[in-house]
This record gives sequence, C-alpha cells and structure tokens, in this order.
Amino acid sequence: MRKTLLSVMIVLSVASGLWASSDTMSGIKLLPGYRAKRGQAVDAVVWTIERDGGPIIEFEAGPSEGSFPDPKERDLYSWHREQVINGFNVRLALIKPGVETIWEPENRRGLKPGGILLVTFLLGGHKDSTANFTAKIGSSEELADLLLMVLTFDPSKGAY
Repeated sequence: MRKTLLSVMIVLSVASGLWASSDTMSGIKLLPGYRAKRGQAVDAVVWTIERDGGPIIEFEAGPSEGSFPDPKERDLYSWHREQVINGFNVRLALIKPGVETIWEPENRRGLKPGGILLVTFLLGGHKDSTANFTAKIGSSEELADLLLMVLTFDPSKGAY
C-alpha cells in the first residue's frame, strides 16, 4: 500500500509540473500581472496573454498563418512599420480608430471598432510561416505594455 501511495504521489507531482509548464509561453517576457494560457488549434500554436481588466493578446504561429499586417492595406492603418528583431523580419501595424476589420475580437471590452495592434514575425522558409499577435488597444499605456511584451518574442527559443 505504501509503495502504491508513493507511486501515485510521484505521478501526480510529475503531472502537475507538466500542467504548470503548459501555461508558460517561452520566448516572450510577460509584464507583471499578465498571464499566458495555451489554446488549441489544428495547424497552429495558439496562446492568449491577458491581465484582469486589461487587453487580451491573441497569438497564433504556424506554417500557413500568413502575415496579419499587410503592406498593401496601409490605408487601414494609423501606422505601419517593419523592423528586424532578434534576427527576424517583423511587421507592425495599428488599425485606425473606427475602422471595422476581420481583426475585431469577440470581446471588444466596450471599445469602438479599430485600434487593433497587429504584429507578425516572419519565420523564414515559406512566406506564410509566421507568428502573429493581435490585441485591441484601449489606451496609449496598453499600447506601450503590449509592445514591451510582444517585441521580446524570440521564435528561436523553441516551443512557444
């Protein structure tokens, strides 16, 4: 009986460590108060990063995701930038206030259309192999927080 109980405790201890690690998104540094939760998708890695009462960052990465900010759609954006970060080409755009797009989240947090940050890390290989972040922005402070976190993302860190 004692060996059985010890075996069960070891299995539960290992399993709880695995469950805890599944909610840790490697390759990104979260600001205090934010937490990451892994989601499920058929052909992509999916995460949600959020804090109570704050913005919700959606993350998707995979071989066929494509770039969320589209340089051909610049008229939809307040601004659009491209930069190399951690050795990866990155596209950033902010959808203009009042512009309704496919990027509007289900939970708008009472905010009007637009004001959505789009960030894509081009992962190399096929042109559609990307890691994408989207978030509805409610203030300049939220934009600062999101950029401070998202731009720490390093796809070379492995499993995200």
